[in-house]
Amino acid sequence: MSVSDRVRQIEKGIDAEIRKLPIWQGSRAEVLSDLVQAYRDAIELSSLLVLRAKTLNDSLENFDLAFGIENRTRAGYLWALKWASEYCPEVSTYTNRTPEEIGSLCSLGAVYETFVDALKYAQRDLITIKVDEASRTITFYEGGSVTAFDSKIIHQQRTTSPMTHHVSLTEDSDQLTSRWIAGDYRRVTKSLAKRAAHKENTITLDSALLKQVGKSDISIPQPTVIWLERPTITPDCDVFDDLTLPASISDKVKWKLVSLLDTPIVKVGDRYCGLSSDLKIIAAIDDYMLRLAVRVDPDQYNVASILRESRMISICRNVLEKAMPPWSVREHVHYEDPHQEADVIAIRGNNTIVIQLKSTLLPETPWEVYKRNEDVINGVNHTKKLVDRGIANQGFVVTNGYRGDYVCWAKSLASSVPIATLRDLDVIASDPSAAVAKLKNRVGIKESPSGQEQGIADREDKLMGWVLKFLDRETPKENPA
Repeated sequence: MSVSDRVRQIEKGIDAEIRKLPIWQGSRAEVLSDLVQAYRDAIELSSLLVLRAKTLNDSLENFDLAFGIENRTRAGYLWALKWASEYCPEVSTYTNRTPEEIGSLCSLGAVYETFVDALKYAQRDLITIKVDEASRTITFYEGGSVTAFDSKIIHQQRTTSPMTHHVSLTEDSDQLTSRWIAGDYRRVTKSLAKRAAHKENTITLDSALLKQVGKSDISIPQPTVIWLERPTITPDCDVFDDLTLPASISDKVKWKLVSLLDTPIVKVGDRYCGLSSDLKIIAAIDDYMLRLAVRVDPDQYNVASILRESRMISICRNVLEKAMPPWSVREHVHYEDPHQEADVIAIRGNNTIVIQLKSTLLPETPWEVYKRNEDVINGVNHTKKLVDRGIANQGFVVTNGYRGDYVCWAKSLASSVPIATLRDLDVIASDPSAAVAKLKNRVGIKESPSGQEQGIADREDKLMGWVLKFLDRETPKENPA
């Protein structure tokens, strides 16, 4: 069941109501400035939650709560910034807006993002939508395949495979877009991060409080709005411009912008600014460089991505051939009847393993999670077929950092094809049989607890007069007439 005409009508009605909000009567520069400051305040709140969790040695779930708030905050403010850029006039004398009104746009944007992602899932028949006109309620039935036990895999992944553990596979000389190479992006973002760090203050806890809990010297940088100068020489100005949220937002551009960290610089009038914590993140994590490149110049990025695959193979070969005893390695091996290709075949004595490689970017939105999972699951299915035809004793899918979530691992466990990363190759090369249990443990898969497992709790939001309900259960059967 795809998205019905009625749901599309509701979507258009919601968009029209958002378009009519009084706040868009303010001048674009003033509304954007207010939004950037409110965004800073919201990110500081999530930073304080992290600081509290560190101080009290909180559970993984509480760290995950802070992460979730930060993620939703960015999603909400990205939509608010896009709407302001699209709807606000350049010049206006309207100033009748309150801090509460500005802050509420974050919640509105975050709920809208959830709604948009749900429609994308429904378009692929992955969830079912039911509309109750009388109560103005839209219910999304997510299928009941997710359990609280499964969700622990996601929590574990955030600690065992954080973004900084992704293997970049990108060299400075790589021509990622027609206007700049990877080295240009890294030079510009490192300069921005250095300026951000210099302008930041530090949030520290009272020493007496720390003494009570047996801690000392716990602090975190305070998110700060940093005003920036646009470079005047190429290619630095090209990188800077691509990192800047477009001043003119068309429908085509609006739907391509899905992560605030892809374009963390905002032009406010004739000036540019960004949040210090965001500028430091994009300088530290190459994923944002690649995400930007694939958005602004997908053709050139696809050319450059071929190098990433060859470097993954080189890393595999290096680890396998240096193992004790060493493996004999072949790459891009073709088989016929039916035709299949194995990225890497490794042989040692009577043991043969097949490795299927997946170069992925870490997802920023629920829809991107689905797309990454789809790619990894295709790799699992492909590897399973190679093992079943007797080519290898054991198969692995190896990525450059993304381990997949419960959906990937449900397929992985059923197929006996573990999902590993390039950093796990030493375990695979040492003993492929023992590697299976070790990889499951690294991703957080343990024996299911006894008793009835609970699904993810029902979630409910409100969006422009409609109630949105997200239920982790199967669609109820229709009563026969």
